[in-house]
Amino acid sequence: MKIGFIGVGQMGRHMARNVMEAGYDLTIYDAVKEAAAPLLEKGAKWADTPKDMAQQCNVILSSLPTPQIVEEVVYGENGLLKGWKEGDIYVDMSTNSPSLMRKIAEDAAKKGVTVLDGPVSGGVRGAEAGSLTIMVGGNANALEKVNKALMAMGQKVVRVGDVGCGNAAKLVNNLISLAINSISAEGFVLGVKAGIDPQVLLDIISTSTGENWCAKQYPKTTFVGNFEPGFKISLAYKDIGLALGLGEEYGVPLPVGDAVKKDLEDTIAAGYVDKGVDAVILPLEKAAGVEVRTSK
Repeated sequence: MKIGFIGVGQMGRHMARNVMEAGYDLTIYDAVKEAAAPLLEKGAKWADTPKDMAQQCNVILSSLPTPQIVEEVVYGENGLLKGWKEGDIYVDMSTNSPSLMRKIAEDAAKKGVTVLDGPVSGGVRGAEAGSLTIMVGGNANALEKVNKALMAMGQKVVRVGDVGCGNAAKLVNNLISLAINSISAEGFVLGVKAGIDPQVLLDIISTSTGENWCAKQYPKTTFVGNFEPGFKISLAYKDIGLALGLGEEYGVPLPVGDAVKKDLEDTIAAGYVDKGVDAVILPLEKAAGVEVRTSK
């Protein structure tokens, strides 16, 4: 199986490395060739364009920042659509628009190509460790053919439905987690303003009904003033927009999601667009006149 990987940035470089280290013949492409240098040094091959990659490989994976970039990679002048062959499989692992993935799948099927959407959860640390959760939408037989390659990047691969459902699941996950991130920031600022030590507050929450993954990251992030990504505010804002768009498409009101979008907009306006999502707490701290930090 010849595998191509498009997008070797913050997440993709680790994911592609894990695929290569699992023994697959790997060809890579990125708009910035310098980003591919470490993988090329390890033995990966290079494709000049997505079209060239499609001509060389029978399975292509991609991990890209936005739906617009995925669309360009597929439909551009030298896009995948120009090089695909009957029997090929394409798995887009970006957090993407379900509607776009369904359109790509429909157009690819005319050339005998099967499309899966397989967004991931676990962040950069999960990508590096090969411990991602991969949510796959699409044909079960095609998933069976690429499952071993996907397992090189993750500890759990789940088929959640037809093509597009992988991204629907990811957007629901991010809608929930970003809402928890926002309310955790509010709660900790309130608690510290009221005189509670942040570590004591975390100890209480960790054994109470407010327990959540976002707050558990605070000892490594907020408590020590570390707001480096991780998961960038800019990408979180993109994802909440996609989730709200999905809600509009299906007629589901998402008022909490709207509030989360406003939190992210305020954080971007404050100058933290390239920081990690924990940075939503920074405008709140400024407004309240406190910092949620420990002495450690």
